[in-house]
Amino acid sequence: MKNGSKTDFDVVIVGGGAVGATLALALQRMDYQVAVIELRSPSFASSDPERVVALNYGSRCFLESLDLWQGVEAVGVGDIRHIVVTEPGNAGRVDLDASDAQHYASDMHELGYVVEMGHLLEPMYRALQASSVELITPACVESFDLQADRVNIQLCRGDELSTISAALMVGADGTFSQIRSMSGIGTYGWDYNRFGLVASVTTELGHNDTAHECFRSSGPLAFLPLADGRFSIVWAATPGEAAQLLAMDDDAFIYALQKAAGAATISQIGNITDVSKRASYPLELTVAKSFSQGRIALVGNAAHTIHPVAGQGMNLGFRDVQTLIEVLTRAMEQQKSSCCDPGQSILMQSYSEQRRVDVMAVAGFTESMSHLFGSTVPGMKWLRAMGLKNLSGIPALADMLLKHASGIAQMKNQKHQETPNE
Repeated sequence: MKNGSKTDFDVVIVGGGAVGATLALALQRMDYQVAVIELRSPSFASSDPERVVALNYGSRCFLESLDLWQGVEAVGVGDIRHIVVTEPGNAGRVDLDASDAQHYASDMHELGYVVEMGHLLEPMYRALQASSVELITPACVESFDLQADRVNIQLCRGDELSTISAALMVGADGTFSQIRSMSGIGTYGWDYNRFGLVASVTTELGHNDTAHECFRSSGPLAFLPLADGRFSIVWAATPGEAAQLLAMDDDAFIYALQKAAGAATISQIGNITDVSKRASYPLELTVAKSFSQGRIALVGNAAHTIHPVAGQGMNLGFRDVQTLIEVLTRAMEQQKSSCCDPGQSILMQSYSEQRRVDVMAVAGFTESMSHLFGSTVPGMKWLRAMGLKNLSGIPALADMLLKHASGIAQMKNQKHQETPNE
């Protein structure tokens, strides 16, 4: 990895995860001088349970534009060609199929993909090594000084302190973002009082490229197809329930999981025959009150961490990157310049306003789904059954779900933002 002596950059990105890495690669293509500060040297090894992310078709198109998708796909991805939504113990279901969306995108054969985080990062870091991006690791930000035209950043590398500067500093350092906190940017949100329990399971019938979303009153349970035929599960559970599930032996856990999934889902995937180690993490909603401040911008989980019910976290982060690149590209075109000051106030405000619309729409959708299926008001279970039974028969609603699940709706929105006079 490059750890050079350069101290003056156009953009410094704090956080070398998938969102920070793709932003760096996109910016260096625009001839910006870019540095990435990462606390730890990256690891691409599989974990147990696997740490996975769900990517939609829109994110695939974005990664293809950076020449990264082929490398990701070569290592192995789980294809999502179908999505089945059910409520265990209730009638009705919703089926979404990639073939129904091909009149929007003729080359779309999958609605989405399930990718191990290491498999996603490895081709990104190969590209970073071959690029002009300076990767500073292991290192952390000790402090920074926000000036009118620059950000002076003090770095800590072991026992050594050094200073670099940039026209724009981007916080891509996750849910508990140090940059967001040090910038004094507050957040909206709350703790769901739920934990997301994750594991990988083997089933008798395999996944057949199908993701299953089982909505339960205590929280959703998702089965996501992996490249090797297994499922990765994300199970939203109360703290007490999560503690019990983590303490169970494998046989007891499998029994509880099959009961939670419901007979309709188990009839499609077969009995669960094996389970990996289990892990859990707290679920919360955190949205920054502003996605920019001065010459600082936030992307990815530093800007927004949402409920995993719709699997949209990484997709939102990649759309942050796309929007920031689009804002800078338009500024170059308007200024008839091959480069422009990336930290200009008007550009940061434009980025922040555009992203807030998308993020709040997705957060609102996930919140409404959680409340709808968590409601125990008399009559709601019957209404949900009627909705699940009839939704597929209402073309406009089915189309809306399909476009949002695949990311096509957001792709069209971004194209409209790029060409507002069309």
